[in-house]
Amino acid sequence: MNRIFDEEKGGRVLAFGAHPDDLEVGAGGLLARLAEEGAQVTMAVVSVPNRAEERTKEARAGAKIIGAQLFIVYEERQCRVEDIPMHELVRRFDALVGDVKPDLVITHSAHDLHWDHGLVNRATVSALRRTPCDLLAYLSSPEMNAQSRSLGQCFADVSVSIDKKIEAISAHKSQLANLDLDSSRDLARALGRLSGYAYAESYEALRVRI
Repeated sequence: MNRIFDEEKGGRVLAFGAHPDDLEVGAGGLLARLAEEGAQVTMAVVSVPNRAEERTKEARAGAKIIGAQLFIVYEERQCRVEDIPMHELVRRFDALVGDVKPDLVITHSAHDLHWDHGLVNRATVSALRRTPCDLLAYLSSPEMNAQSRSLGQCFADVSVSIDKKIEAISAHKSQLANLDLDSSRDLARALGRLSGYAYAESYEALRVRI
């Protein structure tokens, strides 16, 4: 995946993450690269399950490093994705898709082992039922990437943005005990060896228009 948008148009990107830090870990390199190339990137965090004020502040810091606009879908209350009825989740995603009018949407993979992440995938696919755009899916941890059937469907070169990815992950200070920064860099390096780049991220291509 050398370029997603042509040279004349930066494009609009909408990325969904179930919780703060999911997008930085799973897709932060590609999002930072696209923002640098001129895309309008919106990072949509669906819910903040705990320590709402602290984690929202961290999410804003991470999005700023990436060069994206942050939108928290359920900013009005602390909750988990599984607490939200699917029809309500789809309704909110519908509204956001209508506002952003994305050329590319990035969301969790259906193969993700985290239940909330799988729910976000289902809601995203449903919300895009009438929207013509490209759709990629990611996994949000090195462990999930290592055992996923989706590994290597397509690769994004993140050689120029790997440092921003790691910096954006580091913005989530309350979660650093659970986030292995070295593993994130090592995984990107390993995926780069598979794809011919210095560093890469892997994605499932759910819908790609040629």
